[in-house]
Amino acid sequence: MNFKNTPMKLKLLSILLLIVSNNAVAQCWTQIAAGTFHTVAIQANGTLWAWGLNDKGQLGDGTTTNKNIPTQIGTDTDWAIITAAGYNTLAVKTDGSLWSWGSNESGQIGDGNQGSGLYNLIPTQVGSDTDWVKITAGGSTFAIKSDSTLWGWGYNVNGRLGTGDMLEHYTPVQIGIDSDWADVSGGGNQTLALKSDNTLWGWGLNKNGSLAIGAVNNFVPVPTQTGNNTADWQKIEVGGCCSSKMIKTDGSLWAMGANNQGNIGDGGTVDLNVSTQVGVDTNWDTISTSLHSCGLKINGSMWCWGLNSLGQLGDGTFINKNVPIEIDNYSWLEVHTGLGHTVAIAADNSHYSWGWNNYGQLGDGTFVDRNIPIQIGNICNLSTNDFNINTNIKFFPNPTTAFVTVSYHLKENALVEISINNNLGQLLYRKNEYAIIGTNEDQIDLSTYKAGLYLLTLKTATGSVTVKIIKQ
Repeated sequence: MNFKNTPMKLKLLSILLLIVSNNAVAQCWTQIAAGTFHTVAIQANGTLWAWGLNDKGQLGDGTTTNKNIPTQIGTDTDWAIITAAGYNTLAVKTDGSLWSWGSNESGQIGDGNQGSGLYNLIPTQVGSDTDWVKITAGGSTFAIKSDSTLWGWGYNVNGRLGTGDMLEHYTPVQIGIDSDWADVSGGGNQTLALKSDNTLWGWGLNKNGSLAIGAVNNFVPVPTQTGNNTADWQKIEVGGCCSSKMIKTDGSLWAMGANNQGNIGDGGTVDLNVSTQVGVDTNWDTISTSLHSCGLKINGSMWCWGLNSLGQLGDGTFINKNVPIEIDNYSWLEVHTGLGHTVAIAADNSHYSWGWNNYGQLGDGTFVDRNIPIQIGNICNLSTNDFNINTNIKFFPNPTTAFVTVSYHLKENALVEISINNNLGQLLYRKNEYAIIGTNEDQIDLSTYKAGLYLLTLKTATGSVTVKIIKQ
């Protein structure tokens, strides 16, 4: 198609239509999540995609047919946040509405229904509220609203919901009365949550010491402070049977719980019922855990450890590792661990998978396990129609103490959106501008932001690029 003499608005519309009709070309991913045997992801155009096991409708395409390639779910283009666990998927749209699908055996969908063999095959809205900002899926489902209240529903054996009872709840119920919750992560037996004062709280079953509260294998029915009772925690992740990982505000990595396959990462295989530092590095950024763990450092490097019988660590072997080892030499934006597979988004917004592939959860069109990262689909080319070349997109200084400058080069005049989100996915800043051909610069004031990690995104009709900005 020749755009040379086409009006600008028609150019942008034509380019967008080309992307929608030929997603194999774009393949730019902004978020990804791994369930037990399935994967879900959001593309840069806001569309939702899923693949892998679909026996309980966890893909959301209206069937129970497994898929071994990324398959678009519906036609909506306003998906903002996703998470997956077990046989469920949970998502939030840009309007703040909450959607859920998959198994509903314990009421984890949150639509008021429940029953063995009851599945929701398509995304189903949970209530009518439009103020959801943080989600975690599974047999027990949790979410945080914009007023920082915490809500849960579904499976409640051993007090996993934190409501103080053992009753399953089939619609969202508020957990306590506090309104200072910042993050939540639920696993197979236990739940961890963070408050805005950086304190760490847990409830559910302390299996293998995964809560570090009281005696091993006792249960805790209400949120109880843990993490050595300090107020310096910033990231949490619960997964697998009984493993918990946390990152402190100083960037150090900590863990507790089961360690039989080296999943703690401390070099041993002994379970721990106390929060224990992993190594001495203080540059950890994000963490994901199941029976194996993978984390990113602030320089974009990826490190994995734990069970590796299916190649889920991605180091080219099938040997378990009891300390973090670096995986490949890419720069990464995001990584998530399923039961036996791992999915990640590279710095160019391309998607990679590796590990167990028995149900097609890697998305490469096969059912073959992989022990190294395999790119899924075509490379994400952010240097199409609008962007000149990736190296012409610059964000500096980074880290910064106040201002950050965004510099980019356009081949044509275009509508450009610049946005900033915090690590909870909450939108803090958005600016739309009509930029002209050539080099453009914007200076953004971060002086009032707290010290920490932020995601800065530059977006046009044909693509987007997201970078991590460190505010000191």
